[in-house]
Amino acid sequence: MIQRLASCLLIAASLPAAEFQNGQAARAVIGQPSFSAHEAGVSAAALTVGNHRLYAADSSGHVLTFDLTRVLALNDDPGDRPAPLCTACGFAPVANTSQSVIPGIAGVAVLGKTVIMADSPRHRILIWKDVSSPRSIQGPDVILGRSSDGSMSASTLADPVSVAFDGKRVFVGDAALHRVLIWNSLPAQDDQAADAVLGQPNFASASSPDSPGPDSIGFPAALATDGGNLFVADAAARRILVFSPGDFPLSSAAIVNSASLSAGPLAPGTLINIKTSESLNLSEMRQDQAGRRLPKQVSGIEVLFNGMALPLLSVKSGNIEAQLPYDIAGLTSASLSIRTQHDGTVALSNAVALKIASASPGLYAFGGTEPRTGLLLHGGSEKSGVPASPVTGESPARPSEEITVWATGLGAVDDSDAASRASAGVPFSGPAAPVLSALSATVDGRPVEVRSASLTENAVGVYEIHILLPADLHAGPNAELVVSQSGYTSNAVLFPVTSTHTEE
Repeated sequence: MIQRLASCLLIAASLPAAEFQNGQAARAVIGQPSFSAHEAGVSAAALTVGNHRLYAADSSGHVLTFDLTRVLALNDDPGDRPAPLCTACGFAPVANTSQSVIPGIAGVAVLGKTVIMADSPRHRILIWKDVSSPRSIQGPDVILGRSSDGSMSASTLADPVSVAFDGKRVFVGDAALHRVLIWNSLPAQDDQAADAVLGQPNFASASSPDSPGPDSIGFPAALATDGGNLFVADAAARRILVFSPGDFPLSSAAIVNSASLSAGPLAPGTLINIKTSESLNLSEMRQDQAGRRLPKQVSGIEVLFNGMALPLLSVKSGNIEAQLPYDIAGLTSASLSIRTQHDGTVALSNAVALKIASASPGLYAFGGTEPRTGLLLHGGSEKSGVPASPVTGESPARPSEEITVWATGLGAVDDSDAASRASAGVPFSGPAAPVLSALSATVDGRPVEVRSASLTENAVGVYEIHILLPADLHAGPNAELVVSQSGYTSNAVLFPVTSTHTEE
């Protein structure tokens, strides 16, 4: 599937709707094994693109050549083979040549008769629209950043060090503000505000990244564009990020744990919901999970996580449900985007950044406002042969009773005794595999005993938690249950409690 992404990105970039979004993530990274890695990498002082090649002048005095048809091939179908943590990361150069590079070349962009130059000492960008015009001898046609009063805005330039121009968009890298500003057309007037910003969530932010991620830029030392994609040499993180405009917008806040409905960090194996634009007109389709491997494409939809297509549980208008991989324990951040194909037309969303944690629990509940009523079961009794039944107002939980609650986001499990390892989109072979990160729970703020938390046989991303209620638990219609794991707390769920004790 993803051999097509190089051509897909070019198609997406050529569509009128393709735009960069504020704070979006990169779709690929060159020079590091993941978006969150900070290894030796590539510290580029200048970039240029030509004939499907990216040439990076490294600070070590070498020019590294990268094959862009490989870098942008984000949609390869891994089939049944184990997938790496990131198929959109790394990429060794195809050539390495010793070469001196003219200092300051990253601060100049020339295309046709247009020249754009970064004047870092004066915190401004100079633009000559037509250097062949007699007027050009009088000075630049447009100056950006000159009127900055110290406040942060879409026109603020503190230390512009790099520029790029694709004939339509102007890109400016600001080292002091850790961002790249984008003008969707050649600015027509002095101090014109930018249309989008990369590396920061909005124009008012100028924070320095604590650690590398797909949506952060430490030092934009050099920029290059192929007319659709923007290549940013992030010298601070020793990498080159590849940003692509989206044919339709996607917000990181739209991606949530399917149980908690929270957009917080996501754990390995988590079931996620993705709120999509209604304009996609997705036809509804839900997958039958009964013992079957989930598909990675439904109704022409693919969800790409670090370049890998995720298993899909359902696709419907406004929402996609998918499962994250289990083998991502080494990551702290990732990039996610949506690819659609209908009637031969391919479209891509912008990429968004996800924060990854070892565990981040969410408890399943009925709909409504928070806190919602939980989906709980009575423990039942093997001795009496009474099957487990739902906890409801008519059948409330009892003190000293063991109850069952379902969750997602509990992370990796001990599957050493299973017939096969836990794998995204594949019903677990069993027997029940306990979670590796210890779980605790409270009811109405009081600690309660967690008897077990595990991925059970035939489960797809849904964990089963067994909790023992205390003998002196107060009766009431809305007892509040919360679980915690690896420093993260779940959503609270409500359930009724009666004063009658459970018979042993």
